[in-house]
Amino acid sequence: MTTATESSLVLRKFLGYDTLDLSRVVSSNLVSAKALLVIRFIVSLHLSAVFIATLYVSARDNVFYMVPTTFTNLSNIGLTAYYLTATYHSYSFIHHKDLRSLTSQHWFLTCALFLLYASVAVYHIVVPAIYWGMLFNPNNDMDTLNLYVDFSHHGVDFVCLLLEMIFNRMELPPIYVLGPTSMIMLYMFLAWIYFAVHGEWLYSFLDWSKKSTAVASYIGLLLAFSLIFVIQKYIHQGRDSALRSRRAVVATQDGTGTFENIKDDEKDESA
Repeated sequence: MTTATESSLVLRKFLGYDTLDLSRVVSSNLVSAKALLVIRFIVSLHLSAVFIATLYVSARDNVFYMVPTTFTNLSNIGLTAYYLTATYHSYSFIHHKDLRSLTSQHWFLTCALFLLYASVAVYHIVVPAIYWGMLFNPNNDMDTLNLYVDFSHHGVDFVCLLLEMIFNRMELPPIYVLGPTSMIMLYMFLAWIYFAVHGEWLYSFLDWSKKSTAVASYIGLLLAFSLIFVIQKYIHQGRDSALRSRRAVVATQDGTGTFENIKDDEKDESA
């Protein structure tokens, strides 16, 4: 066994891939897998439209640099990527009647989807809260398209998350707190690079010249994201527990129950 293979197996075990219930990606407690696909497809269309509108207004207003640098834009790109990926897996399940889209891809891509969902489940609570609590300027004059993008990024995004939380069966294993926390640490690093290049901070609360405030902000963000992850974990568990009887009915009707908790050897093809 090569060192690379050994490292891959260690990482696979660390991320708990073999304990993940892959059927959760394509099934719901409340509606059939086909209805879940329709919901995800509609939301994906909205998010894709918002992304295109974001690119357009950013280019038009000469602020295109904000697309890959502001946390709001990056978190919404993540939300869009999650929905598009989840929609693809839902479609594959409906079309093939199995989990081949998940089991045939490299195991890390599946773990990455769970990490992405964990990030989405945290960020789209924090982003609207910070925007409306700290950054919103009622005197900011925006045209209709900018208003559409702004409210989509700082309000409708939460609705998109809420819809997914209600209708999906995704879980949040403790190790997947690495999703939101590692991404925010990478973003802090990006903020430093941006400051080094442009001489200004993307967000005032990250300004390191105000050391005590900045330290509190950096640590506070990590703690807040971790706390929200834990709360979300228990919300997801409570959802599944409350809807257990309904889930049994749905699982029988749409056939997803057949694929719950598939055995490790059925996942081996994705190694």
